[in-house]
Amino acid sequence: MERNRMCFESYVAKPLYCEFTIGVDYTIFRPCGLNDSWPSNLRPIFSQGDVAVGRINRKDVAQILIDILSTPEATGKTFEATTIANSEGYYPKAESMGIALGRLQSDKENGGKGPSEEVVRATYAIVQQLLPGEKQDASQLAMGQTYEQLDKGETGRLGEKGKEDVAGAGLTPSS
Repeated sequence: MERNRMCFESYVAKPLYCEFTIGVDYTIFRPCGLNDSWPSNLRPIFSQGDVAVGRINRKDVAQILIDILSTPEATGKTFEATTIANSEGYYPKAESMGIALGRLQSDKENGGKGPSEEVVRATYAIVQQLLPGEKQDASQLAMGQTYEQLDKGETGRLGEKGKEDVAGAGLTPSS
């Protein structure tokens, strides 16, 4: 979880600096694992602290980005979203994201450091239950492996954990 907090601070620090010093309105939205095979038009689950896990279809990401533009409750906040699998018909999408986003902390709260450690730990404990699969242990995943593959003992698209062939997959580091 410490790595997530460092990520939060590095990704949020610059936008917060702009907001605090020159008054620019912003929203930072970070979707969880993008997956075009994941069903779309599902109810989003919003969280803060960079601890969310799960999947979301790019169509849902696009809709959230459009909705943020007309949702004042999103302003000045950093949050992530995932969607619940098999929620069709059981958990319909809300008419507005405003209520859910209104419950999230603004980035100015807690001295601009994001959610408190207690909030992050509580959020982490809850969102971990939304992981697909049964093992639900991210430390066992190889790069490119899904939770479902982990449960079935299958190797992910990049190979076994610790032996992933990133170069063979044509992936290159961004920096």
